[in-house]
Amino acid sequence: MASITAVSIRRPVATAMVYLILIVVGIVSFRSLPVDLLPQVEFTQLTVRVSYPNVGPEEVERIITDPIENAVAGLPNLERVTSRSEEGSSRVRLEFARGTNIDEAANDLRAALDGLRDELPIEADAPRIFKLDLDRIEVVSLAVTSTRHLADLTRILEEELARRFDQIPGVGAIDIRGGVYREVRVELDRDRLRASGLTALDVQAALARDNVTLPTGTVKRGLDDLYVRALGEYRDLDEIARTVVARPDGRPIRVRDVAQVRDAFEDVRYLVEMNGVPAISLGIQKQSGSNTVAVASAVRREAERINRERSDLQLTVVVDQSDFIRKSIGSVQNSAIWGSLLAITVLYAFLRNRSSTSIIALSIPISVIATFGLLYFGGLTLNQMTFGGLALGVGLIVDNAIVVLESIVRRREESGDSKPEAAAVGTREVAGAIVASTLTTCVIFLPVVFARTTSGALFQALALVVVFALACSLFVALTLVPVLAARFLRLHPRKDGERSSTGRTFERVENWYTGRLRQVLARRGVVFAVTGVLLLLAISAWPLIPVELAPQTDADEIDIELEMARGTNIAVVRTLVDELEDRVRAAVPAQDIHLFSTEIRGDSAAVELKLAPQEARTLTAAELADRVRREVDGEVPGGELDVEAQQGLWMLNRVFSSGGGGNAIEIELRGWEIDAADRTAGEIRERIQRLPGITDVRVSRREGQPEQRLVLDRERIAHLG
Repeated sequence: MASITAVSIRRPVATAMVYLILIVVGIVSFRSLPVDLLPQVEFTQLTVRVSYPNVGPEEVERIITDPIENAVAGLPNLERVTSRSEEGSSRVRLEFARGTNIDEAANDLRAALDGLRDELPIEADAPRIFKLDLDRIEVVSLAVTSTRHLADLTRILEEELARRFDQIPGVGAIDIRGGVYREVRVELDRDRLRASGLTALDVQAALARDNVTLPTGTVKRGLDDLYVRALGEYRDLDEIARTVVARPDGRPIRVRDVAQVRDAFEDVRYLVEMNGVPAISLGIQKQSGSNTVAVASAVRREAERINRERSDLQLTVVVDQSDFIRKSIGSVQNSAIWGSLLAITVLYAFLRNRSSTSIIALSIPISVIATFGLLYFGGLTLNQMTFGGLALGVGLIVDNAIVVLESIVRRREESGDSKPEAAAVGTREVAGAIVASTLTTCVIFLPVVFARTTSGALFQALALVVVFALACSLFVALTLVPVLAARFLRLHPRKDGERSSTGRTFERVENWYTGRLRQVLARRGVVFAVTGVLLLLAISAWPLIPVELAPQTDADEIDIELEMARGTNIAVVRTLVDELEDRVRAAVPAQDIHLFSTEIRGDSAAVELKLAPQEARTLTAAELADRVRREVDGEVPGGELDVEAQQGLWMLNRVFSSGGGGNAIEIELRGWEIDAADRTAGEIRERIQRLPGITDVRVSRREGQPEQRLVLDRERIAHLG
């Protein structure tokens, strides 16, 4: 260490060049680092999904879910298997031990499912494997309104606007919701079908048979080989109507003879409204590992550009996850800056020397900038944890520089050494101490690096940043601080008996403290008694301290989820949502609502309130959510309501619940008797709802969609021939 210091003092220009390189690398790294809310966490969880349309939950469980669970039971490192069987779909979630290579686990799972494919029904889709990835969450949601018909607007979005957003670097999947799509309907006349001796399957088979384009081989023409295709896909409604279904007695029966062909639209299953105006929602996800803030900013710029170019539609940003990221990271960044300034101010108050304070003040930003380079090459991102580590590290960064500079000043004042000699000898005297101190601090964070839990993965980023910052501060203290002290320290050797004003102040403080310490030592019994009382008070007050996963923060958003019974007509849900909107508007002052968006998804709906900025409101989002909850509680017959003020750190709930719903408390009830489980769950729900502080208690199991069952009588069928 001493040799590094000596070389740095002898080669000040080379030392300056090294630090200029570090500063340039740090600045470039800072501009290139992805910005996100939290560090990237790889979840050891896989989900298998199978779609089996128009089949009830019990059949899905027996035919799809149970065979999958049996097939995956022997996978290595598998800790837990949970499944959810719904009408038309099966979802099996597999949780593996921490540290499991999720890619290898996915390959093992894929091999297990390949052997199962022949046992599943032909009508069921092939099993699909999904990894839990928080990057799949939409970073920006846009509401598109227009004076055009929604069918035309849907076509414009799919053919034009979606492509423009898809070309933005970092944009992943784009989801269009609430669109209206064209549909050609063949409405059968049952009397004509019966008179013709045909069935609906005959018409379906004829349409599928004729609506194809097939290769028919090649033919030779002179020296050329021509590729021949049979173009049979329908081009208009008349071709569909003229399709021959059958030829009884040689007479063709066409589709138009037994049905009416109409150009129509698909049944509406998804409705979107913004401020009461019909709209189409455009959800944009980012690619894994891309910069959330950069992607969201680019999407916003493109939306503004489209609004300027087109007068027939309007794009409005409903949700932007980067808003809270900017605010939260900006807050931590400002805290780190103010912490640095306060540290410098305190140093100057004690040192009363501008050159000494300037040297230490210069070491802080250089250490931080060099840390950005280590972050970039370490594959980390700028997020709450890394910025928090920097804010924590700022106070530790100055320690090494202060110790070195104090030793240099002492050599200069007391021994009368020259500046270069004082810098070299002073640094050498304390080099071992600051190296040991830095390593001791770094070792404290060593257990976090080896943690295999989700929380450990999050705090690993913070620990690495602190270690990187301390390493940079140690290097700066051993090289840059001695060079600056040897060149720019304005301090003269002290004469015998001479004391600076700061020294006299410290002497008075030391004398006062010595006197108080003698008094305390003379009353040891009182000291022990007071200490014991304070300790008991602290222990007894511990249960009274609220415990939260993360600080409660206001994210300017309230979400209201409505869930009706399965099979409820969307028109009924629309009517109930209109009444719900009226009650919500009555509970929240109009000036506090920035945007009011509604999404109706079949038998469920979501109402989202984008609130005005917090400084423009008299109530917090949580307080407004409580008012809404009291206003709408029990007002929707047959529906379950969930009112929640979106917290800024809602992502942490998803992280620690492994991608679940993020509920504060979840109770799992197991058993084979479904009816008994339903009764027990209802009793538990009623008891929990009576507890203070509990809201929105819901049971995950729902009744299936109403169905009309046809039980075949095989004996009668046999007699009918």
